[in-house]
Amino acid sequence: MADTHTASSAASFQTFVEMRDGVKLNSFVFLPEAGGPTFPVILQRTPYGITAPQGEAIFDSTKGWLPNEGEEMHGSILRGWKTIVAHGYAAVYQDTRGRYGSEGIDRVYADDAADGYDTLEWISKQSWSDQQVGMSGSSAGATTTLAAASARHPTLRAFFAQVGGASIYDDVVYEGGSIEMERLWLWVSRNIPGLSKSHRAALMARSGIGESGLDAAATGAGARYERLDAACRADPPFIQSEDWLRLPMTGYPDFSTWQPFLDEILTHPAPDEFRRQHDFRRTIDIPGFHVTNWYDIFQPSMIGAFMDIQARVGNQRLWVGPNDHYFIYETNFWPRDPYFEWFDHWLKDKPTEIMTEPAVYYSPRAWVEDPDNYVADDWRHAEQWPPAGTEPRQLYLRGDGRLTESGPGGDTRDYIYDPRNPIPTMGGRNMLIDAGARDQRPAQAMPNYGLVYRGESLTEDLTIAGAVRVTLHASSDCPDTDFIAKLIEVTPDGRTMLLMDGVVRAIFRDPTLSEPQPLVAGQVYSFEIELAHIHHTFQAGNRIQIDINSSNFPRRARNTNSGNPILANDSDADIRVAANIVYHDDATPSFIELPVLHGREG
Repeated sequence: MADTHTASSAASFQTFVEMRDGVKLNSFVFLPEAGGPTFPVILQRTPYGITAPQGEAIFDSTKGWLPNEGEEMHGSILRGWKTIVAHGYAAVYQDTRGRYGSEGIDRVYADDAADGYDTLEWISKQSWSDQQVGMSGSSAGATTTLAAASARHPTLRAFFAQVGGASIYDDVVYEGGSIEMERLWLWVSRNIPGLSKSHRAALMARSGIGESGLDAAATGAGARYERLDAACRADPPFIQSEDWLRLPMTGYPDFSTWQPFLDEILTHPAPDEFRRQHDFRRTIDIPGFHVTNWYDIFQPSMIGAFMDIQARVGNQRLWVGPNDHYFIYETNFWPRDPYFEWFDHWLKDKPTEIMTEPAVYYSPRAWVEDPDNYVADDWRHAEQWPPAGTEPRQLYLRGDGRLTESGPGGDTRDYIYDPRNPIPTMGGRNMLIDAGARDQRPAQAMPNYGLVYRGESLTEDLTIAGAVRVTLHASSDCPDTDFIAKLIEVTPDGRTMLLMDGVVRAIFRDPTLSEPQPLVAGQVYSFEIELAHIHHTFQAGNRIQIDINSSNFPRRARNTNSGNPILANDSDADIRVAANIVYHDDATPSFIELPVLHGREG
């Protein structure tokens, strides 16, 4: 694979690295001015743009070619090139395929494993590389890092990934079998301006609409994004917006013109080869540093990757902070910065404390109300996740609406789910809509909200640490529906604060099966609903509450209840109203399993 140097200076240059299919990716290389002649390398790849808008480089007669006027790169890049070279590393940055200054067509992570491998192969052949390479990135940059790590290039020794997806479709887009709508709609439309000239040319050739037609689609996409965004702040949010409610989801005007891969993403509702190729963590076998937040949209994926790879190969580290996806960028997030400790250990063989400490480091507070004054001085160590000393405790959903340890019992309870009148998302693990511990009372006051199960006031503090899941016995009169569970803390003043939520799409209730399993009307089924991970202490005097319903929109796309496997193709005509029933007796119990933590933490 060849590369073309467009310009250079003594310590930095811009180049276009050629992939195996001939596509060239815009890249910058920064070399330390002292030491050498070879250096360990830190590579970062991002779809958010490493250079000025539209990918053009900036030339300075004294500094050479630079990606922007300051130290920091664009696009979820970590630590900045000046800091990296000052630590004795070569810094390599790259626009991913079809983005900004790179050639090719953007297919939303589909090519990042192969392109990451090819870039590592190119680095291995450069005279300044000592064959010790690390990769890092945040958010989308973390996902491209994990993708490249999955391809197992022999020079890639370690990675540092924060708030990204290790199995992007299984863990995120189709979590619980339900389509992650808010991220797809807002994220795809926000990133249309970064599509490269090559991507634009390919779209015109594919659609035949010409430059003016594509410009019109861009204008339409921008206007539609503004309406979608404005609906996030409506009262109530989302559910009165024709743009959010539009069906079918495939062929969405303007968005699918600019990003046709969106339709591909939306049409793989069950595990298949497409989704398997995006399960990056299953083949990663190198040391990895995983960073996330308790309310990060990628939290289950990051923690799942840590647990899986740690069990298989070891040498993994996990840090978890409070709040949402973006809180990780706050100055006070880090108790200390482990970035160079990590890479110095694995790329320079320098003694650091990073591998002598326990593997897990986390904030015991899932949500911090005043992040501006947050000081990370109370973090905890653990040798594993969940920490030692946790044991499962079951709280049973009962027919009288109580939540109790005393066991199952009581009559069934039912509710109506009408997809034409969805329940709006209010908080949770969101990315581009309001996230976090939000009061659910406005949603609970809406017609056909669902079912509420409330425990007694706690007589003492109760700490949970680990994965939370709900086992639900339920039935429906439709061939498909969603079941959503929320874990809530109720305060004495009546606030119902969301801690976490999860979903299961009934027709794909068994994640090991690729074929849909339609419901038979009236038949009782067992559903497992994963709510992800948390560390949280319920305060004495507060109550634990579980809400069960079938709508959390647009965190989860509406299930039309039609039974059609590819829900994204459904139109308004496919909508059915579901009567859903929850069971509580000894033979068909419904309960939540909480990982209760006993004893003193590290």
